[in-house]
Amino acid sequence: MKPLSAALLLALGLVSPDDGRADASGLFASADQLNALLDPGEPRTETAERLVSEYLALDSLAAATFRGYLAKSLYAYKDLLPPPRFKDLVEHHRSRLLRAYQHRLSADLVAQTAGLDEVQIKRFEVNKRQGRAVLRALFADRTVAIEADLISVAGTWKAVELRIDGQPISDHYRRRYKAILDGRYSPQVLEARLAEREFVVLDDFAATWNGSQPMDWGPWKKKDRHKPVLYRIEGRPRRYMAARDSSHSVIMGKFIHWNPRQYPIMTWCWRAAALPLGGNEFLDDANDSAAGVYVIFSKNWLGVPKQLKYVWSTTLPEGTVGRRDKIFRPWFFVVESGATNLGKWTFEVVDLEKHHRAKLGGRPAGRTIGLGLLTDANSTRSYAEAYYADLRVWTRQAFDGGRVANYCGGLPVPNGAYAEENSQ
Repeated sequence: MKPLSAALLLALGLVSPDDGRADASGLFASADQLNALLDPGEPRTETAERLVSEYLALDSLAAATFRGYLAKSLYAYKDLLPPPRFKDLVEHHRSRLLRAYQHRLSADLVAQTAGLDEVQIKRFEVNKRQGRAVLRALFADRTVAIEADLISVAGTWKAVELRIDGQPISDHYRRRYKAILDGRYSPQVLEARLAEREFVVLDDFAATWNGSQPMDWGPWKKKDRHKPVLYRIEGRPRRYMAARDSSHSVIMGKFIHWNPRQYPIMTWCWRAAALPLGGNEFLDDANDSAAGVYVIFSKNWLGVPKQLKYVWSTTLPEGTVGRRDKIFRPWFFVVESGATNLGKWTFEVVDLEKHHRAKLGGRPAGRTIGLGLLTDANSTRSYAEAYYADLRVWTRQAFDGGRVANYCGGLPVPNGAYAEENSQ
């Protein structure tokens, strides 16, 4: 499907709706825009983005491409969130996917215009609301038949589907991302692939209003669902999750599915503001951490989660690896220790695949279950406070190539809001 760009160009505002009749001025205007895109002296990327934005019915094309993927990939939340919140969550990811899809189409449009010599309009049929254009794209070495199904939207004809030599481009893109769609990986993975990024943003907390509890995180354990949830989203323009605890110890969990074999390097930003006094992750009566990040890979044959935990410890030195001497306790890795970086946004990088092989055995499963965050001070009967921001996973090629860089600069300074809840 090389001439995808031609198909997009040919669906671009061929006419202006006027009682179902083609407007010749619209045809000339479209030709001018096509020439502008093909002219190497013009800003091709900006032109392509404008054309795709103005003349493609992106909602309709995305629905045909991704079908029911979004609701299915977020299905685990359907019974956990009230219907309005679930709807908000779906809409948040839908809007992000639409932006990513639009950029993908624009980039493909720019990349594939080379060799297009001429576009011929063979037939154009419209009524008041719908239309169909039959066109022919002439390349130096081939001729391509293109059909565009059009609808009238606010005075402009927009393409809802395009067919190249009889094949819908929605099918083309569905095949292109088939592994993600069929594997029901999270929308964040599809967004990253559409953008052709080397990393997936697992959470930047943009889905939740400032001051609210995180939309798609909740108490991991059923026994904790009656406890106060002292986690809030704060900050602007970049957001972060604030966590404060003195006695409740609630692990916040999130369903997020990616392939840790494709994205084995995990990074995040965190900031500890108060360390639990005497916290020691080896001891039952002192098992508190200022901050902890869980990665839940899969479950064993008993249904027990296979997980690793990365902690900011009060007393254990950085580099310590261990677990409490109890059944099914997770292995923990100390990646920050003590007060050296207290009050600073700190960047962390861990190799999930390496750690999984070392402590859980073999390569991780091809689809993760989720993440957990825990700031706790219940065992030491003290107080802990920490902040989490921008969790990502990266390809190994990006890591080996030195392209995994600290992105924590510019995160806002926590303002101490909601601190009064610590006494409740």
